[in-house]
Amino acid sequence: MKQILLSDVFLSTPLALALILAAEPIAQWAGGPGATFYMVVGIVMLLWCVDMAVIASKEQWQEKFLKLIIMVDVTWSLMALALMIWFAPSLQPLGWALFALNVLVPLDMAWMKRVASSKPEQPAFG
Repeated sequence: MKQILLSDVFLSTPLALALILAAEPIAQWAGGPGATFYMVVGIVMLLWCVDMAVIASKEQWQEKFLKLIIMVDVTWSLMALALMIWFAPSLQPLGWALFALNVLVPLDMAWMKRVASSKPEQPAFG
């Protein structure tokens, strides 16, 4: 589970930093809601990455917060899908790609976390 959480962090952090540091150019190239929106999304994503990194550091937190993490991933995907539909008339190709990433990556991560949590631990080979 720790590897899945950290892979989620490593996938999401570069996108979050790009959205924060280049919000204005991204807004121009992506269309849609504007620079402030992309910056706020980047900040929220970065904070979520920090949360997941902290949770990955303690096994008992992974067990305690797993359902919440999965629920947040699915909610993020559904919100991104709704916003993609809302802003569809003004999105450019980059905007479509960014919104698609924010729909597909969290759903994939939620699925991997769910599958990993349902597997029994495999014994180590000696």
